[in-house]
Amino acid sequence: MNPTLSYFKIFKIFLKTGCIAFGGPASHLVLFHFIFVQKEKYLSAEEYAQLVALCQVIPGPTSSQVGMAIGYHFKGYLGAFYAWLGFSLPSVVLMICIALLGQQYSALIGSQGFHIIQLIVLAVIGWAFWQMLRSLCSRLWQYILVGLSVLFLSFAPVSTGQISLIMISGLIGILLYNPHKNSDSDTYAENPADKTVHRPVFNKKNMECSALWLLMFTVPFLLAPWLHNPESRGLYHLYEAASLVFGGGHVVLPFLYQDFVQSGLIQAQQFDLGYAFAQLMPGPLFSFSAYLGASVPLGSTPLAGALLAVTAIFLPSFFLLFATLPHWQWFMAQHHIQAALMGINAAVCGLLLAMIAEMSRQQIHQISDLFFVLLVMIVLRSKAPVWLILPGSFFIYLWLINFLQT
Repeated sequence: MNPTLSYFKIFKIFLKTGCIAFGGPASHLVLFHFIFVQKEKYLSAEEYAQLVALCQVIPGPTSSQVGMAIGYHFKGYLGAFYAWLGFSLPSVVLMICIALLGQQYSALIGSQGFHIIQLIVLAVIGWAFWQMLRSLCSRLWQYILVGLSVLFLSFAPVSTGQISLIMISGLIGILLYNPHKNSDSDTYAENPADKTVHRPVFNKKNMECSALWLLMFTVPFLLAPWLHNPESRGLYHLYEAASLVFGGGHVVLPFLYQDFVQSGLIQAQQFDLGYAFAQLMPGPLFSFSAYLGASVPLGSTPLAGALLAVTAIFLPSFFLLFATLPHWQWFMAQHHIQAALMGINAAVCGLLLAMIAEMSRQQIHQISDLFFVLLVMIVLRSKAPVWLILPGSFFIYLWLINFLQT
């Protein structure tokens, strides 16, 4: 471990990062690279690439997990905690405030305003889907699996369809894996972490604890049948969703929408309002859980519910990271794991596409709505900041609707 980085220093670096990390996981990873590799030179480019590669093949929010892995690299378990706390704290505090204020002032937005917010959320998810499709799917069978995933979700039971899809797609990826055909030209083999690893960075004691962390990861799933009250079920759904998410924070939305909106715990408009605000926040998109925990609520008070929700959605990342990081050299050498991930990535794109289709059916009422969604997606492609694009598009379309009605 590096003696030049104290716990406070780790917390301070990630707190500053959490205040300026706009733009989603891809921009977060670039920012981490600039700070830890280029500017401060705490990590070599190879070490950083290895940490990123491992965090991409385990479920959870990639950028948050990379931050935890960096903290763990320098100061072990507590280092990972302080890194996560600093990076998540700004957005969590903001989302709690939005949830509390939203309950008092949401009526001021009106039905027309909520409709525009839902269209903006649809555009954001559509843009996320397009980005993920281009980066995660590189083979014909993956595109076919995307389409089959949408078809599967239209017939599968809501309660088990998404989980079953993830598992089946992982198996399909393994079955289609060809060690002779899948060479260094593979998408996953382009990452330097899939090649030679020069030195381990984790101690023997942490390696011996890996099995315990993996056991702790599975405990909530074993207890699920005995969770009956809405609060405990809600927390379990957050934990379950985070345990199955591959590909970034946007992928958690279909799981949370199913568990919170379709089950009646929260209204669709209130859910979409919080998700729209989450796009404007710096730091991890998983901070949306704080909004859900305070809005439902999932605790005795909105604040307690928010803290419990944030804990539930990030806890799987800690368990999985602590279980796998000591073995990352072996883990990254298992190409069947990478092959399974290729199938899961296609299913993830299918999940988002199915949700886009359902949201479009419910929220696009006229041709101008469709043009607005497409226009927002095009603008999101530009380098303009998201915190400017989304509010700007809201007020412009609201003004246009009112102008046409007068």
